[in-house]
Amino acid sequence: MKMTFKYLSHLLMAVLCGTLLTACTINIPPADEYSDPDAISGLKQARSLLASTYALYPHCEFELSVMGEDFMPTNYTNKDISKQNLYSWKDSEITTMAENLWLQFYNTIASCNTLLERVEKIEVTNDNDKFSKTAIISEAKTLKALCYFKLLQLYAPAYDRNPQADGIILTDKVGLKFPKRSSIATCTDSIRALLTQATGVNNVPTANGWLSRKAAIYLQAEVELYAENYSKAVQLAEDIIKDCSTDMFTQGGIESLWTTTSNKNRIFAFYNDGSYYTSIQFGAANGDYFAVNPNISFTPEDHRTSSYVLTFNMDGTPRTLLGKYNKNLKAGTDNRYIDMMRPAGAYFIAAESYAQLGQNAKAISTINAYLNAVKATPLTETLTGETLIDAILQEKQKEFVGEGQGFLDLKRLHKRSIHRGSAFNKGIISTIKADDYRWTFPIPRSEYRYNENVTQNEGWPLNR
Repeated sequence: MKMTFKYLSHLLMAVLCGTLLTACTINIPPADEYSDPDAISGLKQARSLLASTYALYPHCEFELSVMGEDFMPTNYTNKDISKQNLYSWKDSEITTMAENLWLQFYNTIASCNTLLERVEKIEVTNDNDKFSKTAIISEAKTLKALCYFKLLQLYAPAYDRNPQADGIILTDKVGLKFPKRSSIATCTDSIRALLTQATGVNNVPTANGWLSRKAAIYLQAEVELYAENYSKAVQLAEDIIKDCSTDMFTQGGIESLWTTTSNKNRIFAFYNDGSYYTSIQFGAANGDYFAVNPNISFTPEDHRTSSYVLTFNMDGTPRTLLGKYNKNLKAGTDNRYIDMMRPAGAYFIAAESYAQLGQNAKAISTINAYLNAVKATPLTETLTGETLIDAILQEKQKEFVGEGQGFLDLKRLHKRSIHRGSAFNKGIISTIKADDYRWTFPIPRSEYRYNENVTQNEGWPLNR
């Protein structure tokens, strides 16, 4: 993989070179500092490289939300042809995004591999240093697993369609090589192995910007839901739920998820330089390129209302815009954390898994425990089967609106088509069917041009 694995001295790209990552309390070093195999001689250098690796992780939450059902176009959408094309699922726009994300994810993985290869050589003599070393290894493996999982979700078909179909490229060694895509099942097992190793370390960092043992457990639950191993998903999600407290779901507790400080209401969030989700905003005084889908609504009593959505006048009409991150943008406040895992997600993983297993009463009691805590309308206790699953997923879409999760759930379950509408959904322009090839991103040309062992996904051209 010529672009991805060859030039290690450019892997870190100096994304945040020399800036202070206050959540992790270290300075992120220049990229070339680690091009020397002997550069990582101590735990301080290893932790610095790990911080740089976190900074490489790409974020496409906004783009996936645009492709899913979280948003509807506004009167400004057509003023940005790239955003309009992404909403319309234009092949060229998806191809460009797929190319960039593939390279960025594999750069992050390559940096994890660099760290894991070299940190093993660090000699430690006392118990504190021994634990610090194992914590660094655990976090690097969790971050690598997270990258693999996102790649699998984006670049491979849904798991249940054929677990033996081509998944993604697995790589454990630093250097140039041209491997084949492993099967989806093999990729899933590799992710499981990384997370099993990571959860063997009782890593409990004090700041949200580091991947903890609990974060690894949460990711395990997501992976098992993805692989339809619902009994295991329930077990892992319940492990998260048992540690939840009521103060996490008060209005103040929920609002704290979108502030600039670290807090216990997050399981994991990437620390950020302050600029995030800016692509949604057309202008602070004018409004946004996209508004929230009108099918997503919150009651005034719901504790999430004040931070998840924002009422904003656009062209003389009150519109419901995204509140998360966007509210900070309009107030001139930084977005210092990008929320990736939070306790609420465990309730939705467990509830759907119970429902998929036919344990309807348990599914309803689990999801209602969360909905009652946030003062939302609970689900009717008579729901069963697919109707219950659909209701849980509808509530999940509300919970994760604007975070890209809805697109991944739609692809994973592939049960229905979605519509593309005109401004403010005044009419349907096109329909994306559940079996449309574009749900699975194309393998980038930069990959298969030099790697003859790589196959292209169905429906996408293979132009070598």
